[in-house]
Amino acid sequence: MQRCVVIADDDPTIISLVKLRLGMARYNVIAANDAVAALVMVRAQEPVAVILDVQMPGGGGLSALAKIKSDPRMAKLPVMMLTGERNPETVMEAMNGGASDYMVKPFNPDTLLERLSRLVKSSAMVWVAPPVTVVPNGATWEL
Repeated sequence: MQRCVVIADDDPTIISLVKLRLGMARYNVIAANDAVAALVMVRAQEPVAVILDVQMPGGGGLSALAKIKSDPRMAKLPVMMLTGERNPETVMEAMNGGASDYMVKPFNPDTLLERLSRLVKSSAMVWVAPPVTVVPNGATWEL
């Protein structure tokens, strides 16, 4: 089974580069060009990690990060910020908001793969399914 990663960036060149490098490492990369589409994809695909640009349409990466971290199903999901934003306040806002890593563009694709793989390996992310009720022989248990 391939590991799914969602990337959100409004630069098609960045998306192509990330897809190429992570694809070579057997990641299935799903791309969005704005924060809203990224959130839809994250909820639908249940990825092992998310890569977000800070500045993009749909509220930007920091807004998407906040929504991911506030959802109990996704709160432990590793989120890497990959951005051209070098402002120390933005870096601190992202890290304090729950980002697992922060890389500045331009970047080395091999370094991106190494850091992302480390996040995925160290993550204890388990998608939390809604409770299911099982009724064997008339008894009811909630799983």
